[in-house]
Parts: sequence; C-alpha cells; structure tokens
Amino acid sequence: MGFPSPALDYEEQRVSLDAKCITHPASTYMVRCSETHSKAGIMSGAYLVVDSSVTACDGSIVVAIVQSEFRVLRYKTLPNVHLEDIDRPELKFKMDDYFEDDGVFGVVMWILNDARSGEFDDMPVM
Repeated sequence: MGFPSPALDYEEQRVSLDAKCITHPASTYMVRCSETHSKAGIMSGAYLVVDSSVTACDGSIVVAIVQSEFRVLRYKTLPNVHLEDIDRPELKFKMDDYFEDDGVFGVVMWILNDARSGEFDDMPVM
C-alpha cells in the first residue's frame, strides 16, 4: 500500500453549468427563446435560465404570461408596477389588465446564446 499523491490536493473541479447557473433546482426552467431581443442581448434560439422562485426587481428581464402566451418582457416599478416590451419600451402592459395571478412566471437569471451565429458583429473592430 502506497501513499496518496500530494498532487491530489490540487485537482481541479470540472466546470458545471448546473452549479454555476442554477441556485434553486426545483424552481428553475430552461426556456428556448424564439425571438431576438437585441437590446437585452437575447438572440433567436437562445436558452434562458428562468427561476420562478426569485422576485423580480426594477429592470429585471422576466418571462410573463400575457393573454395565455409566454413572453419575454422587462419588469419596471416606476411610475407604477408594469411590464414593458424589451425592444419597444413604449409598449407597456399594466399588471391588472393583462395578467393572470401576478403575471410573472419567473426571472431570467442567465442568457445562453450560440456565438457561432455571427449576430454579435454589429460593431466590427476597426
């Protein structure tokens, strides 16, 4: 029987997206976005890590249910609590008019885009 190698103390852990992106496994969902929301950095086909146990704060990107349809919107608190379209902020949704319950399904915690698509080169380096 030999002695363990001292190098075992320095063994690196593997990178885990679950450990990095998910803090509440029972209430976290991975959603695929079908539209591009360029002002929020969301490209078509991006994966959104949505946590339904987190409370939205002003400016959060949320997944909400608007007239029985899931939509990606921005949560705003001023001048009153409402949701607005990310790319067209003038399009606002009052919480009372459109939403079932409180309307917010969950808060977008992470956005995972496919960088191979080339949609990010709108500012080429000179």
